[in-house]
Amino acid sequence: MVLETFHRSQTDKLLGGVCGGVAEYINAPTWLVRLIWVVLTFIPYLTVPSILIYILMWIFVPLGPKALDPNVIDAEFEVKE
Repeated sequence: MVLETFHRSQTDKLLGGVCGGVAEYINAPTWLVRLIWVVLTFIPYLTVPSILIYILMWIFVPLGPKALDPNVIDAEFEVKE
């Protein structure tokens, strides 16, 4: 079992990468996490708490690793004689 740490997504983000990070952590589609977050934001007594939680997560949750671009080679080569 691999324990993955929770982080904000650098590749799947619209604003701060919070919903993308949550989606990666729980292995769910990002659109579904965003939809649930928006619906929670429009519920009258949950508007301020959901916005506050998003902002706090944006500030305190670290960024995750950046995905490698398959078109970029990131390697060091040594010539052996």
